[in-house]
Amino acid sequence: MTSPPGGAAARRRRPVAVPIAVLVAAAGLGITAALGGLGEAPDDPPRRLGPGAVLDQGEFTTRFVESRTTVRPGRYGGPDKRYLEVVFRVTNKGDETTGVGAPGQGGKPGYLFAGSLLRMTPEIENDLGPDVFVEGDGVPGRQLHPGMESTVVVRYELPEGRRAPERVLLDVGAFEHPEGFTQDIGWLLVKKDDDGPPAVAAQVTLPVRKAAG
Repeated sequence: MTSPPGGAAARRRRPVAVPIAVLVAAAGLGITAALGGLGEAPDDPPRRLGPGAVLDQGEFTTRFVESRTTVRPGRYGGPDKRYLEVVFRVTNKGDETTGVGAPGQGGKPGYLFAGSLLRMTPEIENDLGPDVFVEGDGVPGRQLHPGMESTVVVRYELPEGRRAPERVLLDVGAFEHPEGFTQDIGWLLVKKDDDGPPAVAAQVTLPVRKAAG
């Protein structure tokens, strides 16, 4: 049998030279795809704040004062109760009086001012959730009036035998007032996207001041 001209060497496929620019472009497209596509940038990380810091939450201006433990007498002669409290100075920037609300609990979303407290680490859970009130003389209040700065306390009862943490980390959201609707739907928490969870605007670390004794 007669071999083709050039022999076996002619049947081998010659290596194809790929321009370096093409390889770089392909690598760039791969990185772009990994980041979510063209024209998209990673979300800005939440601000990291500490005691005394102030955050503009849209509807409110909030100063993060401190976290502390307190001990209070039990009801009807029962044992003393121990609490972890988080203290804020909150100014209602809106035109109407609103309430302090409550953080989310057991998978249910929170509402009003305290609804912006998206998460506390470590979590302190109980059936009723924390007590939220405006600290003042006499009976604690529940309202935040326009243009007024109020001291808001979020009080968690510590389970029996549980020690208070050294510090707490708060994931805090912000509010927006959507426009363009036929009805005023009020202030809403800013979300990551239309169907996503509320966005974390800031992460606030507060050392826990222990009560004497």
